[in-house]
Amino acid sequence: MNRIFDVKINVIDNVDLDIINSIEEKCFKGESLSQNELDYYLNYVIYQTREILALNKQKELNDYSFDFMCDTAQSIIARYFDKLNIAYKPVETGKAITNDILGHSFLLADFTVDGEDKTYILDPTYNQFFGVDKCSENNFKIINGIVVQTPDLGYFALKEDENNQNVIKNLIRCGYMELTEDNAKIYGDLFYKTKTGNINYFNSKLGMSGDIYIKGFRNSDARLTYSADELLKMGLDLKTVYKENLKKKNK
Repeated sequence: MNRIFDVKINVIDNVDLDIINSIEEKCFKGESLSQNELDYYLNYVIYQTREILALNKQKELNDYSFDFMCDTAQSIIARYFDKLNIAYKPVETGKAITNDILGHSFLLADFTVDGEDKTYILDPTYNQFFGVDKCSENNFKIINGIVVQTPDLGYFALKEDENNQNVIKNLIRCGYMELTEDNAKIYGDLFYKTKTGNINYFNSKLGMSGDIYIKGFRNSDARLTYSADELLKMGLDLKTVYKENLKKKNK
């Protein structure tokens, strides 16, 4: 897929499973992580999820767009977090922001970092919205003055300033970012601008404050698509390192 931004998704080679085991144990026991531990861990979780999805579709990781796989990715991570007592919230954009926008599923996840509670957006399939063919003005469709289709997020991302584009590019690369008001506004506005209906032709003025998006995300009543058993049967489950080691020790 040709993309509007020259950004490669993050590939984690030579994962230190001893470190992952230690981090998973801390999460399981509700202990605080350092910022370095959390970043290492989330990069690992996102990479593993992307790898599972790509292998399932027999695609090369760097060339896979992850189209229509957002709810599957959401379920993979959530069911994995269930095993480790990590608190999360499934979110769907149409329910969290407003109706008639591009539908997409992602997760909020809570961690204690250096003694402080933080929430992160986890979105492994975000890069699907930045293909050149779906991000041009030609993708607007207007019937009798009503917007019935908009371009994907990338069209609107190109109109953002450099700082916001850097946030967007990093999310494409890493698949996660901290849920702050600034980040929530950047993330939420791009989806809001895909709203259809009797609105501004280019949707350029659509936007809300970050705190409104955060409230919408936290109040989302989205449900996970797949159970742990269903993922296991499909070969899409993400296994823990810590609990597998725990099983071996208890034998």
